[in-house]
Amino acid sequence: MKKMDEMDRSIQLQAEELAYKVVLGALAGSTCANWANAVLYKMPPDLVPGLILCLAVCVQGISQILFKQEMVRGDEESPEPNRAAQVLGAAAALGAFVLAAGVLLLRV
Repeated sequence: MKKMDEMDRSIQLQAEELAYKVVLGALAGSTCANWANAVLYKMPPDLVPGLILCLAVCVQGISQILFKQEMVRGDEESPEPNRAAQVLGAAAALGAFVLAAGVLLLRV
């Protein structure tokens, strides 16, 4: 495998960025169309496209936080709290809250 120079890396990154945006747009459109059909025709919605969309956005956001944290590690001028741990903790708390609320609503 040959080493990529800076221009090749830039081109590949731009292509991946465009592909990511196209896939997210397609998933968002599919999710909206799916929910519109579910509401109009009173059918159960397919949750898979929406879950894939949420997973992709969450992974992108968390990886962006992790990469930024890795880049500023050791920099005394701008010490930051551990944002990745804060985000993951908040996500776990939100998930536990939604799960508990769902269990309580099913009992009623």
